[in-house]
Amino acid sequence: MKTVRVASSALALFLLALIISPVASKATAESNYWDEPGVRLLNQPLSEYRARRQALLSQITDGVVVILGNEEESLGVEARYRQNNWMAYLTGVRTPGAAIVLVPQGLPSLGGAHEIVFIPPRNPASERWTGTQVGPSEETARAFGVERVLSMSEDFWPKLREAAALPVFKSEQPGQTKMKLYTIVPRRIGDGNVHEFQFVEKAKSDLPGVEALSVAPTLGEMRKKKSPAEIALLQKAIDITGDAQRDIARNLKPGMYEYEVQAILEAAFTRGGSERPGFPSIVGSGIYSTILHYEENHKKIDPGDLVVCDIGAEYSMYTADITRTYPASGKFTERQREVYQLVLDTQAAAAASYKPGMKLRDLHQFAVDFLRKSTLRARDTDGHEYTMEHFFIHALGHYLGMDVHDVGDSSKPLQPGEVFTIEPGVYLQAERLGVRIEDDYLVMPDGTLRKLSASITRICVCCASGNTSITRSTVLIALLVCSVPKTKWPVSAAVIASEIVSRSRISPTMIMSGSSRSAARRALSNDLVWLASSRWLIRLLSLLCTNSIGSSMVTMWA
Repeated sequence: MKTVRVASSALALFLLALIISPVASKATAESNYWDEPGVRLLNQPLSEYRARRQALLSQITDGVVVILGNEEESLGVEARYRQNNWMAYLTGVRTPGAAIVLVPQGLPSLGGAHEIVFIPPRNPASERWTGTQVGPSEETARAFGVERVLSMSEDFWPKLREAAALPVFKSEQPGQTKMKLYTIVPRRIGDGNVHEFQFVEKAKSDLPGVEALSVAPTLGEMRKKKSPAEIALLQKAIDITGDAQRDIARNLKPGMYEYEVQAILEAAFTRGGSERPGFPSIVGSGIYSTILHYEENHKKIDPGDLVVCDIGAEYSMYTADITRTYPASGKFTERQREVYQLVLDTQAAAAASYKPGMKLRDLHQFAVDFLRKSTLRARDTDGHEYTMEHFFIHALGHYLGMDVHDVGDSSKPLQPGEVFTIEPGVYLQAERLGVRIEDDYLVMPDGTLRKLSASITRICVCCASGNTSITRSTVLIALLVCSVPKTKWPVSAAVIASEIVSRSRISPTMIMSGSSRSAARRALSNDLVWLASSRWLIRLLSLLCTNSIGSSMVTMWA
């Protein structure tokens, strides 16, 4: 008996080390990255932006590139300022009212410079409202990593006229130019880019003969492929979103309002360092689980509802996009369970089907065919019965990055470095039942997919169907499986005694997805960081060491 107690104590200490060690290693890794010496704009090094500008100018050699930044409206009273993605991608400059002019190396420079950022002069009165800003200077140019920073109000249009007058752009028509102006060219003011539309109209007026061309397609293709620095920011946004999904799973219950769930998840965003949601948070329960972009979030969540939570934290301009579907009562009905399982299987099969050279539409077609082969059937609001692909009414995925539906030509084959979503869904309006599961994937250099959201919560179908009893020995074996290197098991589990579960924030219907040992350990550590700071950890270790857990509730990883 004494030997058993000693072995149990040793095992408990081993499990505690297993829980704590991933946290320490992750903190060290992040510290090395975020504290890297040197100037960083929007958490990326200057060299990153310089390489992007050079890559752009290697493709545009016959004109001048002009990108405008966002203006700050109403001194920040009506909306929080955010730089637009085009300007942020090329410069990292957040200063309101900025612009950048790029001249290809093969063309004459503008007074000796090929990269000029223009920003407004400092305005002490405005800074009392919105905070200190930098002004045009050589010091600012060094901080931005460009050749010059000049005044937007005094120098911008004179420099454009100087460029239009360069001999290389001389026109046969007196007083006109042949300069090509590559910029963001909205077709009409109603497209939303009012600032850009007005700029193009003024350029055509002030620079007769200028040809305005859109640089968006070229930049969009560049933005599709993510650098390691960009992937790190996306991973951070995804991790924060994972924390929010975990908080939803722990707190969701009938009687809450959808906006209360929104408050919980967006609090997790802020707590994790997110500047804002990457898009309006979707919390749709009951019939609203079948509305794709439902944003009202005002319904009371009823017993038996499914709740679709489509959310994404933005971090340093990059956004996650993760969807989970939860049973409000903690248990699926049989119908909910079979539809949920079908959607889950569709996502897994689509991801497994990926091969180099495939396009987003190829994966979408695979998902459609997979749903069609299901034996499940449902009636639509017209009263007719259909196979399940009929109720899959959107694309399987989209690019992800600075925009939630990121830019780039989706008709081309997926390439290494591109990040996209896989998000099958089935929406049965006649049954007030909608299920969507969405995760974010990175195409790796070897042509495989890496699931960036591998450690984010899902619903455990067996638990949410009422099967929550498991023995202590099964738990210990599962945890040991997690600790074995190079092992990938369908299920690895950590069991918390029902006494602790009932008094903690841990939901008995929650499941952390993660197909590898490291993902499972990371998910375990995230959930037990709170537990480690409470008196219940002592009780848990005591139960482990005295062989008294017995039958208990389960939080699983699959």
